Amino acid sequence: MHKHQIPETTGRTIPWAGLYDRIVRIVSLGKADRLRAEIANKAPYKPGDTVLDVGCGTGDQALIAKQTVGASGHVVGIDASPKMIQVALDKAAQMNLDISFQVDLIEQIPFGDEYFDVVMNSLVMHHLPDELKIRAIDEIHRVLKPGGKVYFVDMESLAEGSFKERFQDLMIHLHGGREALKDNVQQLAPLLQQGSFTDISTGRVNRQLAYIIAEKG
Repeated sequence: MHKHQIPETTGRTIPWAGLYDRIVRIVSLGKADRLRAEIANKAPYKPGDTVLDVGCGTGDQALIAKQTVGASGHVVGIDASPKMIQVALDKAAQMNLDISFQVDLIEQIPFGDEYFDVVMNSLVMHHLPDELKIRAIDEIHRVLKPGGKVYFVDMESLAEGSFKERFQDLMIHLHGGREALKDNVQQLAPLLQQGSFTDISTGRVNRQLAYIIAEKG
């Protein structure tokens, strides 16, 4: 990890790494662990895979991925925030998991061509301006092996639901409301097509989150 280097990016970063997990627990109404499990259940990685989590934050999804890919697999997490990476490294040490966390950018992934079986991120793409999304998708395509999968999870609002369900959509309201996040994940499909991905599929993780998976042909 480059401890003293904060890379420049046009994407938004989260400066409060020390409070991040606590805030996630609050906005998820105490369901953060279940949320992470639901995200992992939809993921396309399997035992033995080499996986990259771009914009890994404090590392929770990458740590779950490592438990799935096992000793024969490898997981790398990168994030633009050195403070986020330090929290992730501390978690990996506490869990005694062999996983690599380092400070790097989604638009400048520091690995060679065709290196990973799966590249994923969760709650990252809405932080990126459109031009940066395109650059990120091109980089992800480059580092994926032929047949490799990209897996994005992000917030996507639903209009329907009971008053209680809509009240519980706290993450949606805090990130700009229903209109700002309408079809948020669906809008990634044409960008992935433009980036030469195929077999694009979408679905719901839960009420607040949707996912998109695509394959490098």
